[in-house]
Amino acid sequence: MIKFFIGAVFLAGLFSFFAHGSQVISVFSTAMLVTIFLHLFFRYPFTWFLERNPDFIVKDLGCGFFRPTGMVKFRTWREETFEAPFIEFDPYISYHVQPKGPVSYKLQLRHRYSGWQTAVAEVHSTQKEELYAHWDELQRYMDVSQPLPDIPALEPYRHLDPTTAEYDAAGKRQRPADYWATLDLEWWEQEGYPAHMEKIRNFPWDTLEDQMQYSVPNLNEATMA
Repeated sequence: MIKFFIGAVFLAGLFSFFAHGSQVISVFSTAMLVTIFLHLFFRYPFTWFLERNPDFIVKDLGCGFFRPTGMVKFRTWREETFEAPFIEFDPYISYHVQPKGPVSYKLQLRHRYSGWQTAVAEVHSTQKEELYAHWDELQRYMDVSQPLPDIPALEPYRHLDPTTAEYDAAGKRQRPADYWATLDLEWWEQEGYPAHMEKIRNFPWDTLEDQMQYSVPNLNEATMA
């Protein structure tokens, strides 16, 4: 992008030179020098500064889903944080129409007692089933009685989770420890991922029991009231 911008400035300078003569040379030279300076500044010293001071632009407030404690923490619109147990959140899928027309679905968690909510995932309207998979994955992640979901992002940490380490040591995973790290990406893109998505689309999600109802007394009765 910066190369395109420099090229555009250069062409604009040439056009101005032929149109107005030599009086634009100084202005053009100044613009080129400023552009080059800004490019070098943001490319090197500013990048170096951000790498060593990541909180300068975006401050890490320690938000996330915490499996060991069962807590959820997220940023609110007030630029503060809200924290509560995972079992106090109710999931729902919302429907969104974008200004330019595309339609999407969002998986959101709403705190049952305060009304605060946070978005978990968003997909195109043709991929709504993926949100069911996201919710199932999140429930299993937060349930310490089950092993971690077998996904690439969590593979390096499976041995650190006691339940997962015991599960893998017993051979129940039935995959090598570095399965995702050594996966053939070309095969995954051409065959593995399409087959994976097909399973998600065809899975009978409505047959799964909601694990949250066992954690909250009389949850179904309160919902129907």
